[in-house]
Amino acid sequence: MDLTSLNEKQKEAVVAPMGPILLLAGPGSGKTKTLTSRIAYIIEKKMVAPEHILSLTFTNKAAKQMRERVSKLLVKNKTAVDSLTMGTFHSVCAKILRHEITALGYGSGFVIFDKDDQQKTIKEILEDLRIDSKKLPASMFGALISRGKNLLQTPDELNLGLESPLRERLAEVYTRYQDAMYKQNALDFDDLLMLTVKIFQNFPEVLKKYQKKFTYILVDEYQDTNQAQYLLLSLLAVSRDIFVVGDDAQSIYKFRGSDITNILNFEKDYPESLVIKLEQNYRSTKNILEAAQKVIELNPEQKLKVLWTENPQGEKIVLTCEQDERGEAEFVARTIVKLASPAKTEVEYEPEEGEPPKRGYSILDRFIMAKKMQARMSTNFSGGGILPQLPKTHEALTEYCILYRTHAQSRAIEEALIESSIPYQIVGGLKFYERKEIKDILGYLRLVVNYRDLVSLKRVINEPARGLGDKSYAVIRDFILNFHQSGLDAGTSDKQTNLKNRNSDSPTLRLSDFRTAFAEVKLQPKAFIAAQEFFAALEALADFNSQSTLPELMTKIVRRTGYERSVKDGSEKGESRWENVEELINVAHKFKNLPWAKALQEFLEEVALLAEIDQKDDARDVVTLMTLHSAKGLEFDNVFFVGLEEGILPHSRSLINPDELSEEVRLAYVGLTRARKRLYLVYTVNRRVFGNLQVNTPSRILKVLPKDNMEYKGLAKDHFKEDDGELSVEPMDY
Repeated sequence: MDLTSLNEKQKEAVVAPMGPILLLAGPGSGKTKTLTSRIAYIIEKKMVAPEHILSLTFTNKAAKQMRERVSKLLVKNKTAVDSLTMGTFHSVCAKILRHEITALGYGSGFVIFDKDDQQKTIKEILEDLRIDSKKLPASMFGALISRGKNLLQTPDELNLGLESPLRERLAEVYTRYQDAMYKQNALDFDDLLMLTVKIFQNFPEVLKKYQKKFTYILVDEYQDTNQAQYLLLSLLAVSRDIFVVGDDAQSIYKFRGSDITNILNFEKDYPESLVIKLEQNYRSTKNILEAAQKVIELNPEQKLKVLWTENPQGEKIVLTCEQDERGEAEFVARTIVKLASPAKTEVEYEPEEGEPPKRGYSILDRFIMAKKMQARMSTNFSGGGILPQLPKTHEALTEYCILYRTHAQSRAIEEALIESSIPYQIVGGLKFYERKEIKDILGYLRLVVNYRDLVSLKRVINEPARGLGDKSYAVIRDFILNFHQSGLDAGTSDKQTNLKNRNSDSPTLRLSDFRTAFAEVKLQPKAFIAAQEFFAALEALADFNSQSTLPELMTKIVRRTGYERSVKDGSEKGESRWENVEELINVAHKFKNLPWAKALQEFLEEVALLAEIDQKDDARDVVTLMTLHSAKGLEFDNVFFVGLEEGILPHSRSLINPDELSEEVRLAYVGLTRARKRLYLVYTVNRRVFGNLQVNTPSRILKVLPKDNMEYKGLAKDHFKEDDGELSVEPMDY
């Protein structure tokens, strides 16, 4: 195996002896290259069978990239990569549960609920309990239940430091929620981890099987693991052959349950461990790297790394202060046009005599003024707007990224980008798989797998319209739940038989049993006929030719259910919706070589477990907008980091909590280290927060940046003064 492309520290990690290893890898230090080289090395040189290797990460995109890299490295044994178990924690646990979950009474054909499905289930529970969802919203209960599950706490064990009566209410909602999920044969994301751990803890023979199977474990982004993931790894790594890669300086997901102590205490958990640091950065210029190093040094508790690079010093970091969020957005748009335009031309709008200033005008007013400007000026720009326009021929926009603390900050930026004709995508906004028509088709697919999925049933039972409203749905829902419960409440032998039947991998068997019993349901004649036809359609779909493909099944669904006719209503909106349906069918073609039943299961799992970053479209020539939390693992030539004010970053919630403040510092560090060549930092004097105009103070993050690395623009030139060779921030006087 050729190791010549590795630096000395990377090579040390790759060829290290077996046993526990902690690889502390700074941003842009080649951790993925090192991790994948380690996998290839232990297969080729340590003779570890690939089927005994478990490699875990946090996004499908990362898992795919790692698999491709390992395949390229295994020159002599390219097929070995097919035997690797490689994926996200959630996807691997989902596969384990497909084989083992019947031990807990669930069916192997369970569906995976996303956050939207979870919220709908909790809302129904709140209505039943007469809990005011305005005062105690479903999202709050969902977040608290998720926290409890990450800590592996059942409703009886729940201890989140809450005071009564909220604690009692939460325990009641949590209990009902888990009961509802069980009756629907459904799991949420957190269940995938919690139930896998539960099976390992309660069924030693199952645990021993997987300990024997996974004798060598590798984990990427170890700093992001939560309590459930930590315990899962502790149970599996009985051989203590565990290789973890991470960076405590990039631990930014505490709100999702990640626990930084997992990486900080690795050497305590494994006293015999080898610790290797990757400190050479291949991504950023010296100016950017030195600034990031100063920021992370604000945190006292860390595994110290001193990043360095052989890259050029690079352009100075631009720090600018604008009057408000509109000025911030205009600065970003204007700079992108200037950088991306071949001629590097910048066009400014000049008001006519007696014309008021531009600021504060509506989009229509701005458009009118833009047309006046166009009439007065001859330019190479296409379109209108008071901002300079992006020319039709421009440099690629894929290397431009705008980072912010929260999605709410994107509004003004989006307006400015639109005015400048700059195409963009928002990572974490409305995603393809959240569009109505897509969720409808996915709902039908999930019902083919599991007719007890009440969230999907409610979504599509009257889509398209069949005369089955809320009252009909309530009757059908209760009948389904009672039908399932009758099997559970039977005598022991009957219960086992019923469970076996109900949990069968054959959707046809489940639906045929249900359809026979459905003749007893109490519905109005028209509604009864419509419901019968609906479930007959599902049964026909579930009885699809076993040799047929998933795309063929999806085509049959949209036709058999009348969905195609409903969507293609002749309108422009209908045409657009149908194009989305066709795109979904196109996505399914990647599974076309598998029998439809297996393909459907894998397809639904992949869609359910997509992370935000997995939906980033790298093929389009667009600027990317995203939150700092979504940006980890990515890099761009040009990064605009906006909203650098006290109360935004660091967030106001963190200012009284040292642990949360430390995480905000790490979040800023992640933002800075996304940039390769150019970095623009922006803060404002005024910003509207919850409709109120507030005066801002520059973020404390800005005060530690090395002055020799900086170029100050806008109002920042006045705010940041040099005094006796030291950079200090002058108080703002407005």
